[in-house]
Amino acid sequence: MKKVVMAAMGLLMTATAAQAEHKLLVTDVLEPKQVEMQALYEYSSIEGNLHDPVEGNGKIKSHASEANLSVGIGLLHGLEVTASVPYLFNERTSASFASGAADTEKRDGIGDFALEGKYRLLGGEEAPVTVVTGLGLKFDTAGTRNGGTGSTDVSPFIAASMNLPRHHTPYAIYRANLRSGEANPDTHTLSLGLEKEVNHTFTLDAKIDANFNTATSHVSSNQDFVFELSSYIQVAHNFYVLPNVAYLTATDQTLKVTDTRVTGQDGYRVGASLYYLF
Repeated sequence: MKKVVMAAMGLLMTATAAQAEHKLLVTDVLEPKQVEMQALYEYSSIEGNLHDPVEGNGKIKSHASEANLSVGIGLLHGLEVTASVPYLFNERTSASFASGAADTEKRDGIGDFALEGKYRLLGGEEAPVTVVTGLGLKFDTAGTRNGGTGSTDVSPFIAASMNLPRHHTPYAIYRANLRSGEANPDTHTLSLGLEKEVNHTFTLDAKIDANFNTATSHVSSNQDFVFELSSYIQVAHNFYVLPNVAYLTATDQTLKVTDTRVTGQDGYRVGASLYYLF
């Protein structure tokens, strides 16, 4: 019975901390010797319905508070490298069935160390079109009982943006997150967004992420979607506060071993970060 509950808990959509990239647009690249630092805090809450052939119907809930610290540096013209590490203050996931089966899983601690390189292929800040490509590497440096994911991830990506009149900047990103281990699904993400500079101190950014998760020997494939609104508020020279809010939803997913299904997943994420460009 406990095995069924714990397995169901592993199916719930995971809300990962967002990575804001003034140089904040994804196609911005630091100039040589420029340095940026960002400290992010986010809280997420997600719920879903459980359907199990033995235990019956149930509920699953997850609440998490997480921080992420990242440092980026411009190495060469058009090339920057960023290092980051998350810290999970608290993650609590609980599952319960109509049969009375119930369990709770808690995690906290430092997460997996990650590196990412980004290179500008075309354009620049004043160009009509800018294209960048890059590669992220997340190493399995923290245990899954702490803030780690239990996998080593390789994440190639490509992004493009356009400078339109009246300070409108639409952008698109494709990223493949390829995870080690047959139990960990790969994820292909398509992001579409629009950045609008309202004035010199305030910018709005609206984005949609569509994540396509592949099937594994343990779970079926599914999709999850993030609708996010964030803003960049300049409070001092090169120093920004970035609040954000997001709605999260996902399609149904099935645990193949027990035929436990999670349906009706949705939730929210709120957060803020501090950003400084040296």
